Amino acid sequence: MKLRKTHLLWIPLVVCLFLVNSVNVMAAIEQAIHVRGQVVDSAGEPVIGANIVVKGTTTGVISDIDGNFAIDAPKNAVLLISFIGYKSEEVKVTGPSVKIVLKDDTEMLNEVVVVGYGSQKKSDITGAMVNVKSEALQQAPVGNIGTALQGLAAGVDVQMAGGNTHPGASPQIRVRGERSLNGGNDVLIIVDGIPFSGGLNEINNDDVESISVLKDASATAIYGSRGANGVLLITTKRGNKGKINVSYSGYYGITTAIKEYDVMNSSEYIQLKKWATYNANPDAYTGIDDPNLMRVGDVFRDQEEMEGYLAGNDTDWQGMIFRNGMTTNHQVAINGGNDRTTYSASVGYYKGQNNYEAHSFERMTAKLSLDTEITSFLKVGLSTLNTYIINKGQDTNPMEMALRASPFTTPYKEDGSLRTYLPGSGQNVWNPLLDTQKNSVIDDRKSLSTFTTGYIDVKLPFGIKYRFNGGINLKYYSIGQFQASNTTKRMGALDWSFGEYQHSVDYTLENILTWDYSFNDIHNFNVTGLFSAQEREFTKNNVSGNDYYDDNIQYYNPGLAQGNVTGGGSYEKWGLLSYMGRLNYNYKEKYLLTATVRYDGSSRLAKGNKWHAFPSVALGWNLMRENFMQNVNTDVLSGMKLRASWGNVGSTAISAYQTMSRLDTGSKYLLGTNGVMGVRPGSVPDKSLGWENTETWNVGVDFGFLNNRITGTIEWYQQNTTDLLLGVNLPSTSGYSNSYLTNRGATRNRGLEFNVTTVNIEGDGQDKLSWSTDLNIFGNRNKIMDLGEGVEFDKDAGFFLGQDSYVIYSYEHDGLWQDTPEDRALAESFGYATSGANSVIGTVKIKNHHIDYEEDGVTPKAKQIINEDDKVFIGRRAPKFEGGINNRFAWKGFDLSFLWTFRYGGTITSDMHNGWMNTLQGGYNNLNVDYWTPDNTTARWPKPTTATVSNKGLLARYDGSYLKLRNITLGYNIPKTFLSKLNVQTARVYATGSNLFTWFSKEYRKDGGIDPETTSTINLKTPPTRTFVFGLNLTF
Repeated sequence: MKLRKTHLLWIPLVVCLFLVNSVNVMAAIEQAIHVRGQVVDSAGEPVIGANIVVKGTTTGVISDIDGNFAIDAPKNAVLLISFIGYKSEEVKVTGPSVKIVLKDDTEMLNEVVVVGYGSQKKSDITGAMVNVKSEALQQAPVGNIGTALQGLAAGVDVQMAGGNTHPGASPQIRVRGERSLNGGNDVLIIVDGIPFSGGLNEINNDDVESISVLKDASATAIYGSRGANGVLLITTKRGNKGKINVSYSGYYGITTAIKEYDVMNSSEYIQLKKWATYNANPDAYTGIDDPNLMRVGDVFRDQEEMEGYLAGNDTDWQGMIFRNGMTTNHQVAINGGNDRTTYSASVGYYKGQNNYEAHSFERMTAKLSLDTEITSFLKVGLSTLNTYIINKGQDTNPMEMALRASPFTTPYKEDGSLRTYLPGSGQNVWNPLLDTQKNSVIDDRKSLSTFTTGYIDVKLPFGIKYRFNGGINLKYYSIGQFQASNTTKRMGALDWSFGEYQHSVDYTLENILTWDYSFNDIHNFNVTGLFSAQEREFTKNNVSGNDYYDDNIQYYNPGLAQGNVTGGGSYEKWGLLSYMGRLNYNYKEKYLLTATVRYDGSSRLAKGNKWHAFPSVALGWNLMRENFMQNVNTDVLSGMKLRASWGNVGSTAISAYQTMSRLDTGSKYLLGTNGVMGVRPGSVPDKSLGWENTETWNVGVDFGFLNNRITGTIEWYQQNTTDLLLGVNLPSTSGYSNSYLTNRGATRNRGLEFNVTTVNIEGDGQDKLSWSTDLNIFGNRNKIMDLGEGVEFDKDAGFFLGQDSYVIYSYEHDGLWQDTPEDRALAESFGYATSGANSVIGTVKIKNHHIDYEEDGVTPKAKQIINEDDKVFIGRRAPKFEGGINNRFAWKGFDLSFLWTFRYGGTITSDMHNGWMNTLQGGYNNLNVDYWTPDNTTARWPKPTTATVSNKGLLARYDGSYLKLRNITLGYNIPKTFLSKLNVQTARVYATGSNLFTWFSKEYRKDGGIDPETTSTINLKTPPTRTFVFGLNLTF
């Protein structure tokens, strides 16, 4: 009744609004005047088909062939004039005639994005690519620019491998799925035009101007064999003309564990142990309440554990190893220049810690760029990025022991010293706090790298330009590890150290000729020719030892080890020569053509297979340039471009010397009566190894609506990869112990991508609210098309003809065996025990997918068996689709942005749950899950037991879908009226929260899962974290 009364209250209000509006309309009609006018461009030429609308109404007309129009409008009304390629204008009606001059919208027409070996106007691009600006990348307070890409680009899957949240860890980045089965699927990284061999964590996020992702063969074929898996073009910030600017950007915050894993408290854990002990030997006890269970040697492994239980101990082992981490980032940069020379320089410092004492990532960067125009025809530039990284604790993992430790045991002895072996916690469980002591577990990884690029631009006659590009990437990398005897790593064994030194140098030299020519402003040509030479040299040496007389030696001098000292090393060198030609052509910027061919020669391949050509062609049709589209109302349709491309790219997914025979050491030969060390052939030489080839088809539509307040792209693609490198097993009689690779497989990837940007509320962000949204969603389907002649599957590798490359092939669980007549009879038909210590009642039941018959092929055998024939395809690790949605608001100096990312479908595996049922045998034995008992038969997890359990991993698979609030930022720009008194140009303060909320499957959450984000398997190295930071940006 209240609802109805409330509705009635609205009636008089609506009537009043209607009457007021009617009066306004009548007044406007009375004052309307007939306006005649003309729309011209900045050159005075008429603009045909411009839209003229009376602001706030639906009244509108279109200019004719001479740019003229006539419209009735109230006096003092405002006319909105718009046309594609021009900035919209607002003109107040003051009389019967008006002339409107539209200015070119150079931001829209000439928006330039970086493509391979140059840049193009966005309107002229025919390939599939996406560009992400620095403003979006800097929303995430992370130490790796790759992680900042999550959720921002359609077709780009960014996930942390294994759910790893170690500070600075590099994510796995895949562009349009995975093509190769044994070769690499990593993207090619290009920084300022030169291939970059370092890690993305070596790049300061604040130094990045934009990232362009090249996705189809038309865009990537110019990189030939190195662009098969997509290309990340990273453009760093350079100098701008004008007075010198000094800027500071920084933030400080904390990192906390999202939550602890849900483990059992003491009362729940003692009940688990009682059931486990009873189920392993039910004939020895009268039941679960038998007092004999509560003895040392039964439930309790030793006297100390029992005393801890009786004392009421309930140790929170996760709380013992967790701490709040810290994250901070600071950068100071200068920027400026004059008409001939521009410069920029920056120094940066980043440090991130997670929730373990030993884990941290520090990065110090220094960057300098200089561009100078020596003469009107000669310009040179130089850029250098120098990075020093200290990465600690990457290989330490206290969580594993913390989840195995008994809550009845404390970490400290009565005298206050740390325990080593933990009583009552099963075999090989040591105190995780041992690893936090000084000089106990050390894992230091340090790198010093310099990436320097330079160019020389020369303008030649007839519109020809020559550019020389050069780059060198020099890196020194060291690993120092030490593990003391009394740690979870060594568990009483001799202490151990390991030291490794790596050195790599990459050279790139490029000669580029371009020719730009326009014929009557109708036929527009851009021709590019390239010769490129690349070389990489890599050296690695290592030494390890054990049994040191003093832990302070650590890894600095392994030669002082009193035990075994071993060493090793490797060397690799390869080169790549390339020729490339590209033609860009457009007719009146209406019909577009891009044709490319690249010819690569790789030193990795044998003679006769070294060289390969990679062609591509792309077509575009800008419909809005057609005469028949000139009368289209841009308030409805403001942009439409069709694109199609075909191309071929390839990769040499082998090591530098894989086509040659390798000699292995370590074999002893009999010489007389003595064995002497020698070498033997270690691999089969295969001179026929060639390129993995990917043929790509792509169709795309770029669209705009409502004067480009809605813009976006839809892409469909298919990638056919052939000549995949697959292993062939060798017979034992060959004398070789391994398989060899050969080109014989094929995969197919198909996908659909959609991204849209909307200006939901168009304002200046100051007096008027502005709100914009970016949405991208994409999905990829992978399929193995060929595994070689007559081969339908390779079960060892997990490859099956006609299935996804990373399908899960396994037994399927069918619930748990129950104490019912039906289940007992079925179990006995398989020969399983249904009573006593070996009873299957309460354990995992495997679904029987086949029936064994007698020799007549008709009569089922009395005794059925579970074998390989019962395995089925459980699921695929890749999601059905994924994406992100980013919203940005601005008003009165405030700005608010938040990014959601999502995945739907895909199966993940949890290492934590995979080993849970190995109760009291050193497994993860105290997770608080719902397990089977005679009174709890609907439980998902089987009965506990101290006996060895099989098939427990069948329950460790979960739906990988999730929806995550990745980042949310609230900022405020301090008014300039206040800043001018402080000689500050701009100042912004902000707060950001990351990973604040994650929604995922009910089943995984019920079993104690925290975050399903992973490439395939959730490990226990670093638990999921969330971060809160406060930041400040200043410009002087």
